[in-house]
Amino acid sequence: MVTLDELNLRMGSGVSFGILATMPKGSVVSVLSRASNGWYQVIYKSYTGWASGTYLKATTQTLPTQLYTQDELNLRTGSNATFPIVTEMPRGARVDVSARASSGWYKVTYRGRTGWASGSYLKKTPPSTSQGKGPNRGPRVVLTFDDCPRTLAALDSAIGYAASNDMGLVLAPTGDCLSSFRSRYGVDLAARARAKGQWVINHSVTHRDLTTLTCAGAERELLGTGVRTNWGRPPYGALDTAARCAYSSIGMKIWTWTVDTRDWQVQNKAIIISRASAARAGDTVLMHMQWQGFAPDSLRQIKSNLAARGLGVCRAYRGTNEIGAVVTTPRMLPDSLPC
Repeated sequence: MVTLDELNLRMGSGVSFGILATMPKGSVVSVLSRASNGWYQVIYKSYTGWASGTYLKATTQTLPTQLYTQDELNLRTGSNATFPIVTEMPRGARVDVSARASSGWYKVTYRGRTGWASGSYLKKTPPSTSQGKGPNRGPRVVLTFDDCPRTLAALDSAIGYAASNDMGLVLAPTGDCLSSFRSRYGVDLAARARAKGQWVINHSVTHRDLTTLTCAGAERELLGTGVRTNWGRPPYGALDTAARCAYSSIGMKIWTWTVDTRDWQVQNKAIIISRASAARAGDTVLMHMQWQGFAPDSLRQIKSNLAARGLGVCRAYRGTNEIGAVVTTPRMLPDSLPC
């Protein structure tokens, strides 16, 4: 609402209560409640008090339901920078909005904690990111694994450990891999991984180099028996105009990587762990499900090594509120991965 004239903000819902502040004409206030006498409990700058509804008018400004942090941002107990910090929110964090103060600060909820954050660093869309980081817009490191596990036991061991230790891996199996697991074990690999709070993206059907195909040919290679989702990783990371045309045509975004362990080349557990552990904040690390990185002990060491450097790994999915028990990930990834 907006004030129609200069208006006193009072400690209670009547003129007998003390004055907290005087609001100039045109001040925007956030409404918390309405008393039976027509007075409103409102937020004005850092104050919460009561004002007569006679001098307040509804504004056409629509309060957004969700916003995204554009940088690391402090969540505070009040609507300016003098209030104590509740917690720090990473870049790209999604918050639920409940009110807006006249100072431009928003009352928001992040991971079950409610406070105030500056509107200067909040927008309706996630911050832009590089192709190598995909939808990971925060500081956590994402461990990703391409191709296909050697066995069902190897898959279950890795995703089971990840879920039990709050790790959210990103798997990029080929369509041939999915078909193989259905034939050999009678299971849906993608659904099995999602049920453990892990993310699954497309990696083509047969792992063909998309740059050797036309746009239409690349479309067929991405679809078919491949993972149906909104993010995909091109085989070999190879891209050209035709490949990009195919991704655009089927509405799939491209996610490559920022750290390549080259595990397929070294095939050495210690070296793979060392290279993955050297990741920086926000990195996407490339490994493969058929090599030594995709195992509980390797995951344990990588997570521990990163933690020793003050870095966290993407966490297992716990729903849109990002708290509680591990739950099944959606087939379509959100614009900002809730790591």
